[in-house]
Parts: sequence; C-alpha cells; structure tokens
Amino acid sequence: MKEKKKKLDLDIAIIGGGFAGVYCGKALLKRLSKGSRTRIGLIADENYMVFQPMLPEVASASLSPRHVVNPIRHLCRGLEVYKASVEKIDIKNKQLTIRPGAFSPPILIRFKHLVFALGAKVDLSRVPGMPEHAFLMQNVGDAMKLRATVLARFEEANLVMDAERRRRLLTFVVVGGGYSGVETAGQILDLFQGINKYYSNVSAKDFQVYLVHSREHLLPTLSTSLGEYAKNKLEARGLKILLQQRVKALTSSQVILQSGEIIESNTCVSTVGTAPHPLTLQLIKDTGVDSLHGRIKTTPTMQVPGYDWLWAAGDCAAVPMKLEKDEEEYCPSTAQFAMRQGALLGKNLNAFLRAEPVKPFTFKGLGELAAIGHHTAVAEIAGMRFSGFIAWWMWRTIYLAKLPGLDRKLRVLIDWTLDLFFPRDINLLSPRYTKTLQQVHLEAGNVLFNPGEPAFSFYIVKEGRIDITDSNGDLIKSVGSGEFFGERALLTDQIWRFKATASEESTLVGLGSEEFKTLLESSTSMRQLLENSARQYRSLSEIQALLHTLPKSVLQSTAGDLMTRNIKQIHNDESLLKVSETLSSERHSYYPVCDAQSGQHCGVLAREQFYDYLQDNALTTEGTIAAITLSKLPHIRAELEAGKCLETMTRTGSNKLIVLDESNQLKGILTIRDILSAQT
Repeated sequence: MKEKKKKLDLDIAIIGGGFAGVYCGKALLKRLSKGSRTRIGLIADENYMVFQPMLPEVASASLSPRHVVNPIRHLCRGLEVYKASVEKIDIKNKQLTIRPGAFSPPILIRFKHLVFALGAKVDLSRVPGMPEHAFLMQNVGDAMKLRATVLARFEEANLVMDAERRRRLLTFVVVGGGYSGVETAGQILDLFQGINKYYSNVSAKDFQVYLVHSREHLLPTLSTSLGEYAKNKLEARGLKILLQQRVKALTSSQVILQSGEIIESNTCVSTVGTAPHPLTLQLIKDTGVDSLHGRIKTTPTMQVPGYDWLWAAGDCAAVPMKLEKDEEEYCPSTAQFAMRQGALLGKNLNAFLRAEPVKPFTFKGLGELAAIGHHTAVAEIAGMRFSGFIAWWMWRTIYLAKLPGLDRKLRVLIDWTLDLFFPRDINLLSPRYTKTLQQVHLEAGNVLFNPGEPAFSFYIVKEGRIDITDSNGDLIKSVGSGEFFGERALLTDQIWRFKATASEESTLVGLGSEEFKTLLESSTSMRQLLENSARQYRSLSEIQALLHTLPKSVLQSTAGDLMTRNIKQIHNDESLLKVSETLSSERHSYYPVCDAQSGQHCGVLAREQFYDYLQDNALTTEGTIAAITLSKLPHIRAELEAGKCLETMTRTGSNKLIVLDESNQLKGILTIRDILSAQT
C-alpha cells in the first residue's frame, strides 16, 4: 500500500540540530513580536544538541554523558521541533520530505524560507578496515561506546596471562592531531592513571597510547610553539606521537601505517575522515550554486546567491570572512563560528522579513583552546598564548560559560568538583549498538584481514575483486563483483583462516556478525546456501587430504578420460515447447546450451530454472529459450588432471564441470560421480 504524505506549512524551516541551527532558532524566537503567527520548525536527526568540546571527558569517565547534551525543546521554547530525517529537498516547489521513523509515513513540509545548517558526515571508507574497526568521536553515543570499550579492555587485560596479548589490548591508537584527537589521547592517559591501581595485573609497561597525525606539528590551527608545547607535555606523560604519518589500513588487531610500520592494537579511535553531507551535495547540484570542498558558498550575510529564501550556516556553509587588506577567507568549521553564524543568521532572517537591512558576518574568532589532560592545556586568545595550568583553568571556565543551559552548567561543575575528590566511575555500562550495512573501499594491494584475526563481518563485493589466500600465499578463491565471502569464519569459530587482499580497486558491503547470525536464524534456506558456499574455502592441506583418499590411477586420469560424453544439448533458438518436450524425455538436472550458428557453449539451463520461468509467465510455451537467463557452471579443458578437477569443484562449490575444447564447444560434463565411479 502506498504511504500517504501528511503536509505541514512552515514560514521558516531549519534543517540541523547543531550549533548553527539551534542558535538560529533561538535568535529568531527572541526577536519575534508577541502574538506573531510566524511558524518556525527545526528538523534534526536527534532531539538534543551535543556540546562536542566536552566529549573526550565523557570518554574518560570524567563527565556524565547526560550533562553534555541539551534537549532542543528546552533551548528553543516555542520552536516546533521535529525529530526526523530529511529524505528529499524539492527546490522548485520549496518542499521538504521528512520521515519521523521506520513505522511512520513520510511528511511533506512546505516552507517560505529554508535555513540549511546540516553538519558534516563521517566518511572512513577510504581507509581499509576503518569503517568496521575504528571508534569515532562525533556524538555522545560514540563517547559512551569508547568509554565502555576502554574499560572493557582493562577488564580483559587484567585476566590475560599472555604478555603480548595484554599489551595489544592495552595499546590505544588515536588518529588525528587536531583538537579532538589530542584531547581524546590526553583523556585516555588520564583515565589510565586514575584507574590503574584497581587492576592488579595491569602495569604501566603494558599500557601505550599512540597519536598518529599527518602534519608536521599537533594542533595545526594554533601556533607552532603551542603545538610543540603540547607534544612535549604529552610525550613526557608517555604518549607516543607519530607525525607526518597516515593510517594505510586497519584490522581488528593491527594499525598499518603508510610507512610500513605496524602497531599491534585492538582499539583505534579516528577523529578524522569528515565529508560533506549527501543532502548538501544534492542541494549544490540542484541549485547550481558555487561550493568549496562540498560546502555551500554564501554571501557575508549567509544568504545563498540567487535564492532570496535560502540561507546556510555551520559546517555545510562556506561563509566569507574579511581579513586585513581586504583579503578574504572562509570561516573554519568550528563550534564558535557555527554558534555565531547561527545567531546572526536568525537576526538577518528576521530583519529580511521586516524589510530591514541585514548585517555581514564579521566575527574573526576569539581564539583556540585545547585541553591535553593532567590539568594542562594550551590556548591562543586575542593574540596571546597560554599554556599549562592557567590555560587549563581558562579552558574549563570558557567552555563552562559556553555550555547552554544553567542546569547543565551546574551539573558539569558538580562533576568536575567531585572528580577532584573521588575516583572515576569504572562501571562498565556497555549499551548495544547495531552495526548495519557498511561500505568499505579498498585500493589494489590493500589487506582486509589476516589469518588468526577475529571475524566481524560478512562481505559482498560490490565492485572489484578480492583474492583469498592461505598462509603459503596460494590462492584459495578469487571473489569478484556480485560474489561474497566470510561465511565460513562466521559459521564456525569467528576466526579468519585466510588472508583477504584486493587485487584491484574494490568496494565491499559488510554485514555485521550479529546481523549475519539473525539472518541465518530467520532463514533455513539461506543457512543451507551459505553452509554449502563455506565449503569452497578449504586450505590446500584440506584438499590434499581429500585427494589422498583416491587411488593414484584416478588422480592421474584426465577430465577427458572420466567425463560423460554425448550430452544432450539445447540450441539457443529452440522453442520453449520443444525444450519442454526434451525435459520430459531426458531426466537431467542441467542441460548445456549452445549457439545455433557457431555451436559454442552459451551456458546451462537448470530444470528448476525452466519451470520457474514458465510459472512466472502464466505457463506459456511461446517464444524461445533465449528469453531465459542461463546459469554458468565452471568450465575446464579435457587435459586437466582429476586431482585439479576436484580442487576446482571444491573452490567453486560445484559438483559438475563443463568440459570445452579450444573453440569453446562442448566435449562433455565431468561430475563428482564420474570421478568416484572410476575407482571401481
């Protein structure tokens, strides 16, 4: 049944529940006259706004996750808040299509003015293994998950006797040397120092934190001297900093750098990999407006050129920033700029509706601060530089003042005060997070996983090719576009037995192990299919053991010696009626099909496939066999030895092989029964 769309009419629609969207809504509400009938709606994926600068302290158990989020309805009283995902923006008709949830039909929103304040999205697909194994620091759920994971690593390491495994569990790698990366690494160091005494089998020599940064110094938006100060302080506390390095690939137990260095670790945190939101890219395409690296170029008043009803602010907008000597740059994607852009946009939009002058965005930034842990920070404010305890005190004071809501300020202040006198909360609260389908991009030569590593996903090759090899480098199977792999590990002990390497640029779709398990429990036929395909992934030693059960005389025979000849073939121009008669008189499961003109092999027709086609087409026998898509069976040459034939059957999951000559004409069919019959 087709879903009917409910319709809403708004004067102003704001998309995005971050700093820009929320502060725009607050500014509009503040300036609307009492009794105004202007309808303003804010659409956001969540019903709260996250104060992201404090997320690292949530990850280190210094702050409660509830205290760094604010309900948007509390912050913007009087605003119509819709928790929904935006599915489509109709520029021509000035309409939005939103969906409140999986159980509700889409809702159509008509608007007069649109404020586009969507943030950026995370894109880790360019680094193999990163989407599957990396932890993020984008929202409060990510911080909670990282906190639970770090504590779980300590609990596990406390019981592990193997020193190498314990070190791997307690080695943490943070990718990205910006504010989020530096603060996260510093907070993990603080967490260890605060809780280590409770774990008798965990020592300082087992614990390591790496920070991988692609540039020459940390905190690139600050001065080089402050970046060096932060580096020296963190290194003095034990942080291992790798500058001018990038992560090439990631597995469940290894972080592989472009230099070739491998860090043995089970926990990697990525604070890089942002990309434009897909809706932003679609809006740019639909409007034809200028963009900068996926950000919508606006005027200094945050209007989108050519559209007097379209406004943009925050991470999705490239807002001009006037510098000295009339130089022009664009505002950075930081909270302090998004907050002030949103506030000014609200004022400008209200002025525009009243036919009053609008003002350009002139804010140039007050400065930058970064806490590096252990009551230490670095800051650059109004051209002055600070470091150490005084900078840390400034960091806490300024961000506490910026935190929206008096109740949240008090809660955070209480958390910080209690943290001075009481130990950190080491309760391991581990909420379940569902991993849905995830897309992974691999370059040629990238390794997806190695033997012995835990298996977390079932993979489908969307594009490209993946070679599965054993420990000797022998090819087990080459998996191409449309094929899948990973089922054997997930069906057994969830350990990879082989190595998976991209032989060419490839894109994979990964299904998490829990979803894979649910799929198998829901479908017996799916389980049977995957159990059969899992048999294809046998090591060379397993195949050799199978071949040793056959006499040498059989193994030295060729496919031409053992195959069944004089097979009934169907021409590809035969009528369906004639094929039906053939199937009634010849009792085979597969029938080779050849080209009527050249005699070359075209494929095989399965009996069930033919009858399924008749059922789908009202049992009509009109037309020819060309209307049916043929199946493919593995094909070999008659000279191939029986042992190699058995190996081919195993690798392809087929008990039949088509034997062709050099001109691709059928010579016969070799079945597993033909090989077994040769023993007698």
